[in-house]
Amino acid sequence: MNSMKISLVMFFITLSFVNLSLGDLIEDVCRKSSDYKLCVESLRADPNSSSADQKGLTRIMLQLSLAKAKNIYNEVIILLQQTKEAVLKQCLQICKDNYDEAVDDITSSIEYLDANEFFFAGSFAVDATDDSSSCEDSFTEPPIRKSPLKPKSDDFLHFVEATISLINLLRNS
Repeated sequence: MNSMKISLVMFFITLSFVNLSLGDLIEDVCRKSSDYKLCVESLRADPNSSSADQKGLTRIMLQLSLAKAKNIYNEVIILLQQTKEAVLKQCLQICKDNYDEAVDDITSSIEYLDANEFFFAGSFAVDATDDSSSCEDSFTEPPIRKSPLKPKSDDFLHFVEATISLINLLRNS
């Protein structure tokens, strides 16, 4: 009976070190990202991060980036259906094409990450930020219109930039 108690105590001590080291990995990786708070909050919210290595954490950030791109794309489709004004419709069509491309770019980035081709993973993630910026740029050309996507586009851009910083860590390791 006494040996069972000792075994249980040892098990829980070991378990606490495992959790501590995983928590430290998220913090260590995120400390090197372009946005520590965003990185930590995003990864801690995903249950898969608790068992992920550095590459796995980067993959989670890419998957979250992909979800954001898909959400914006779907919102653009809804806005296109609701919009009557020709210029706004034209801008939204550009955004639809851009975010369709962003979804493809992030998907490619994940595929290259999985293949340990970190240079290409980073390049495709950068392309996704260019797609988002191109969408927003369409609203600044005359006649200027207020972008209904601006807050979400800015969030996407910032999120992907933080993710790119994690990809670059893998490239440089």
